[in-house]
Amino acid sequence: MVHAQPDVLTPNKHRLNDSAGSGGLPTPKQQLSGNKQFQDNEIILDETGDNRQVDSTSKYMQQHKIPFDQVKRAVSGNLPCFYITFHPTNEDQKVPSAFNAADQMFEYLKQQNVQINRFSFVGWAGAKLKLGVNDKEDYINLVATEEWPTSIMNIPIAIEKPKYIPNFFALAIRYIPRGMDYEFVKEEISRSIVSVVNLKRIQYSYNRKIDDYRFHVKDLQEYNRALNMRRISIGNVMVPITRFLEGYKLTYCTRCWRVGHMRNKCPTATARCQICLQEITDIQKHNCSQQPRCAQCDGNHHSLSSQCESIKSYKVQLKEEVDNALARGAIHRSESNKQVPIFNQDDFPHLSNPNRNKVSAWRLKQGPAHQPTIEFTEITEVLTALNNRTREPTDRLEKIILKYIQNCT
Repeated sequence: MVHAQPDVLTPNKHRLNDSAGSGGLPTPKQQLSGNKQFQDNEIILDETGDNRQVDSTSKYMQQHKIPFDQVKRAVSGNLPCFYITFHPTNEDQKVPSAFNAADQMFEYLKQQNVQINRFSFVGWAGAKLKLGVNDKEDYINLVATEEWPTSIMNIPIAIEKPKYIPNFFALAIRYIPRGMDYEFVKEEISRSIVSVVNLKRIQYSYNRKIDDYRFHVKDLQEYNRALNMRRISIGNVMVPITRFLEGYKLTYCTRCWRVGHMRNKCPTATARCQICLQEITDIQKHNCSQQPRCAQCDGNHHSLSSQCESIKSYKVQLKEEVDNALARGAIHRSESNKQVPIFNQDDFPHLSNPNRNKVSAWRLKQGPAHQPTIEFTEITEVLTALNNRTREPTDRLEKIILKYIQNCT
């Protein structure tokens, strides 16, 4: 028995990364606002430390071996999942199996005219039921709908939707003149793509006279339309628009902020601050010093900063492991689903008379040109006879000239 749910619950916690699990202490907003250096696409290269980087990289690769699950996660691109929490009202109510609950959820959404395919992923994440889809359109429909049930088999449930927009819906515009203001660029994009959000300027480690921007598109139709257009007008300048391709995903823990494992396998009992790495026993009482400290090397930078030599070494080895796995065929890059049109041969019948006369573009009358007429044959014969007659005087003239030359010598 499934009942309708008027309000869908959404978790307040924004997923910080791919290793964020359910539960745990969230990062305070004051830390996020002060964490300016930790940006998605910011790359800072240290030119004076190249030799030191090579030495630390080789040393790190000799001491560590990246597990295969981290290599797979580096190229994974699954859409975020939806979580269902069961709240039995008495001990007699038994939580249904994952497959049974997923089937009832799908049938209920189908009755509410929510157009989706069956869930491609069904499993448990602790006490929560985890449901996932692979198609972008199914994901958008599930996020947009409010027709979720309030109970399954008379057991009250709560639905948790993903609050963030995945990079599957990220686009990038290139070659924006440096003189254009950020707000002006945002307004120009919004005039063409209404559902644009999270516009950010891509930071590079070298000076450029042009800027690149990345943003997310919430509407799937606008996303596909923008990709098909391939260009967008920014200040009367046509600039290219492409998919935003993110780099390899790092495996790191959101409890201790070290690379190499995830939160559910972290040996640390107490969560640490993302910036200062102080232990957090009470998130409300924690006062961050705003002084970054690295969990990898204890340096004066953020734990996942590109300035960290350990992070550089990890990325180098991860890229090598991924390239080797791709070459062996052990893993495959996840690609977005492309709808292939299905053609019916009966929709395109063969032409009954393919040798029809062509209509002139200037409406000039043209006769059939596929067979020579009798007049053309007679003209050809006359020209051939005339050519033979003119050849005889030419041959006579050549003989006279040769005879004259011989007499002179």
